[in-house]
Order: sequence, then C-alpha cells, then structure tokens
Amino acid sequence: MGKVTSIKKFKGKVGNEVYYLLNGQKIVRQVASKRKGPKTQAQKNNELNNTEFAKAASAGKNLRNALAEECERMNDRYLYQRVNKLMLDLKACDVAEKGLKTPIGGLETPQGQAILRDFTFHKKYGSFPKLNSAIRQEGNAALHLSPGRSKILGITELQVNLENGDSRKHVHPAPIESPKNIVELKLNFRRKKGYTELLFIWGEKFLQGVVVADVRC
Repeated sequence: MGKVTSIKKFKGKVGNEVYYLLNGQKIVRQVASKRKGPKTQAQKNNELNNTEFAKAASAGKNLRNALAEECERMNDRYLYQRVNKLMLDLKACDVAEKGLKTPIGGLETPQGQAILRDFTFHKKYGSFPKLNSAIRQEGNAALHLSPGRSKILGITELQVNLENGDSRKHVHPAPIESPKNIVELKLNFRRKKGYTELLFIWGEKFLQGVVVADVRC
C-alpha cells in the first residue's frame, strides 16, 4: 500500500492500480492477481471459514431485527458485536462438518442451548431475574425462573428463521410470581418447521432468553 503524492487526481481503478481515500489520505493499491493452479488446503479452509462466518453474521442480524424493540431498550450501540460473537460461539457447537456449521445447528445441542441461556443482551451488572428453562407441552410452556431485584415486565415469544430472517413474535404480560419460581405460559404459536423457538424475559435494561425445549428433553 502506498500514498499518492502526485498532483494528478485519480479515483477508482486505473490499469492494475486502485486509487481511493482512507482517513483523508490518498491511497493506491495494486489489483490482486488471480492465483493459477489448484487451491491449497489453506485456501480451501479459509473459504469454508468465511462461509461459516457469513452465516453467523447473517443469523445475528436476523435475531436482532426480530428483537428490534427489545434490543432498542438496551441502548447499547455495540450490541451487534456481542450478538455476532454469540452466533459464532453457537456455530462452534454445531456437529456438522466444517463449512456447514451454523448457529441453528449449534442451538440444537445442549452446549449451544446453555450458551444462549447464559448470554445476556444487557451489559449492566445487577440482580436481574433469569429464565433458566422453558419446556413445551401441549401448547403450554413451563418456565423455570430465578428471581432478582429487577422486575420482569414482559415475556417475548419468538419463532425466527435465522437463515432468511422471517419471524413471528408475541409479547406476553409479566408473569404472576410463584413461590416455586415456576410459571405456566400459554404459547401463542405452534411449532413451525425451519424456525427456532425462543422465549425471552425482559424489563428495565435487561433481556435474556432460552430455547423452548420439548417435554421429552
């Protein structure tokens, strides 16, 4: 990479060089030449890693969009970075072969479900409630909660296709407190193929959720 000191004004590609501005300075780069011959194993692995990374980044964006209102309450301009990191951690739990790993596959494993459960969309520390599990049975879900000083203001039921971003969401009112910290919730949606089913609790500056599991799990 070099800096342009000529009085000539170039912009874009000229021959085998590309001219552009970077932080107010004129920069020139040579166009990368295509490598001849078969790809090395390192190049193949890099392509697979890039494919998985792109899928994870897309899944993170789709989840944030589906939870737009809930995420906005966090008032965290860097939330997308932490959600993307979450998706990469979930992708790593997928048992598929390299190049085919996705956050969706990771969420189908106990390890991935634990990672989501322990992830908090809020970055503040405090005594927040926690949703430990949600078990579906005959259209209802049994929620196991751990109490905190902050009050749960609502429960978001979300089914989202993390590949294409399609989703459907229903917000339930705050649960009635139970001495055993078990809340019974009537689910608004039936299971839908290709969609990940999630439940989130939220309140003042906090958001946390889990995968809805079947009773047999």
